[in-house]
Amino acid sequence: MLFSQKYDYIWMAGGYIPSDSSSGDLKIDFKIFPPLVEKVPDSLGMGEANVTISDKEGNLKFYTNGCIVRTKKHTTMEGGEFINVGPGNTVWDLRCGLQGFGPYPVFQGLFALPFENGIQEIFHTQFEFLPPAPSSTCHNKALLYTRINMNANQGIGKVVFKDSVLVEGCLQTACANRHANGRDWWVLLPDNINNRFYRFLSTPDGLQGPWVQEIENPTIVDTFFYLGWSEFSPNGERLLINDIQSGTAIYDFDRCTGLLSNLRHIPGEIDTYGYGYAAAFSPDSRLIYVVRGNFNTIEQYDLQAANIIASRSIIATWDGYFDYFEPNGPFIKTNFWFFQHGPDGKLYNWAGGSRFMHVMEFPNRKGTDCWMRQRIIQLPYYSFGANAYYPNYRLGPIDESSCDTLGINNLPTALFRYDIEDTLNPLQITFTDVSSYLPTNWHWDFGDGAMSQDTNPVHTYAMAGAYNVCLIVSNAYAADTFCRQVLVGTSGIYELPALPQATVMPNPFSEEITVELPALVGVHPRFVLSDLYGRVITNTILHDFETTLSLPKLPAGMYVWELVWNGVRTQSGRIVKVEGSY
Repeated sequence: MLFSQKYDYIWMAGGYIPSDSSSGDLKIDFKIFPPLVEKVPDSLGMGEANVTISDKEGNLKFYTNGCIVRTKKHTTMEGGEFINVGPGNTVWDLRCGLQGFGPYPVFQGLFALPFENGIQEIFHTQFEFLPPAPSSTCHNKALLYTRINMNANQGIGKVVFKDSVLVEGCLQTACANRHANGRDWWVLLPDNINNRFYRFLSTPDGLQGPWVQEIENPTIVDTFFYLGWSEFSPNGERLLINDIQSGTAIYDFDRCTGLLSNLRHIPGEIDTYGYGYAAAFSPDSRLIYVVRGNFNTIEQYDLQAANIIASRSIIATWDGYFDYFEPNGPFIKTNFWFFQHGPDGKLYNWAGGSRFMHVMEFPNRKGTDCWMRQRIIQLPYYSFGANAYYPNYRLGPIDESSCDTLGINNLPTALFRYDIEDTLNPLQITFTDVSSYLPTNWHWDFGDGAMSQDTNPVHTYAMAGAYNVCLIVSNAYAADTFCRQVLVGTSGIYELPALPQATVMPNPFSEEITVELPALVGVHPRFVLSDLYGRVITNTILHDFETTLSLPKLPAGMYVWELVWNGVRTQSGRIVKVEGSY
C-alpha cells in the first residue's frame, strides 16, 4: 500500500556570518499553500551539501549539512556529532570547523532514503582538496553510507553507524531512483575517469551491491565534476548527468534491472570553466532545463523532439540584480544556481547564494510559457549556494511488470494548486494537478456548479467569493479526493487558514514596535494599528520578516493591532504605549 510520502516538504538553507549577528538558518515549508518561509533557531551552514527530511506528514525529522546531524529539536542527534570522517580530517577541520557548523563542500553531496520501518539511510560524498579548477581531476574520492534509526530516543533518532565506505576512486555524484517493486531504491554512482557506473540496491533489510555497468559517459571528458549534477526524471525512466564543461548526458533507465541505455548528449557550448552547472527535469519528465552562460541563462530542451539539440530554447536571462552581504557588502549576483523540485509542481532556483529564490511557475510548458519569475521569494537569510537533492519519494511501482513482486499498487493521492496568470482577469483561475501515484482520471468540482474532466483546467468564476474546490483522481486500483477552500477576488486567490502568528514587541513600548512574522511566499499581509475609538494610526504592508515602526509622537495609552490578509483579519491584540524609555 502506498501513500503520499512528504519527506521533502521542508527545505533548509542559511547559516551564520560574523558581519551579520542576526543571520542563521531558514526553512521553506510546503505543508502550507503557498509555502511558508520562516527562520529556524539554528546556525548551521546549510549551503553546498545539505538535506532536510520530514516524516510522511511533512513534519521535520532531522537535517544535516554533511558535517553533523541535527534532530527536529535542533539539537545534535546521538551519534551524529560528525559524519564525513570528522575531526582530524583536513577537509572536515577546514570546512566544518570545531563544532561542525560547516557546510561540507560538495554540491549534491548527500541524500537520504527513508523506509517505513524507521530506518533512514544517508548516502554522502567524501571530498578531497585538490588544486583549483579547472586543473583538478577529482574532488569526490568516496561514497559513504550512514544509517539512522528514527525509532530510537522516543522518535528523536540515533545514528547507528556512519561513514561506511561503499566505493573509493575518482567519482561523480550519486542519485537514487525507486525500484519497480515500489519499495526498494536503486543508488547509481558514475565514475569520473572511466565509462563505468556503480549501482546498489537499498532495501529495508540492508544494502546490496555494488554491481558495475560499462557504458559511455561523455561528461567524464574534462574529469572536473566538482560543480556537476545528476538526477532521475520524476517518472523514473531517465537519468540526467550535467557537467560544468562537457555538457549534459541523458540515458534511459530500467527500474527493474537498474541498467542504463540509449545515451543522448547535449554538448557544452564553451570549453571554459564556469559556464553553468545546474540542470533539472520538468515534473512531467519531458523537458530538461540547463543553466548556462556563466550562470546567466536557462535553456530548455524537449526530449520528445526529433532533434533534441535543435529544440533548444532560452527561457530566462538574468536581469542583472545584485544582493549584498550586510552591512556594507560585498555584492552577490542573484543569477541562476541550483534547481529544486517543489512538491507543488514548480521548479525553484537558488539565486546565487543571495536572500532570494527564483520560481518557474509552469515547468511542463514549452518555451517562455514556463514563466520563470526572478527573485519572487525573499528569504530572511543568505542561502549560501544551497542545494538539496531529493529523489522522487512519491514514485510508485511499475504495476504488472515482471518485478512488481511485493503486491504494492499505485493508489492515487489527490493534490492540486491554483494560480492567477492574468492579474487583469482575477476571476480566471488556473488549476494544476500535482497528484501522486499515476491517476488516469480527473474530476474537478469548482464549487460553483461547474465541473471538468481535464487534468489541468482553467476556470472562470462569475463573481468573487469563497469556493470549496474538490479534485477526485482515480485509476484501476483506487480513488482519492482533495478539497480546499479558495478565495477568489479582485486581488488574488488564497487558502483561507490564518497566517502564522505574528509577534508584536515590546509591550509596553515607548517609541517603536517590531512586528515579527514568518512570511508566506508571494503574500504580504497588512499590520493595522488603531486607537480604542477605531481610528487607524498606521496601516503598513509587511514586506519583511521583521518590520520596525517608529511611533515616538503617539500619545500614551492602549491601542489595538490587527493582522489583515487579503482583506481578512487573521489575528489581533492590544499593546500599551508609555511615556519615556521602557
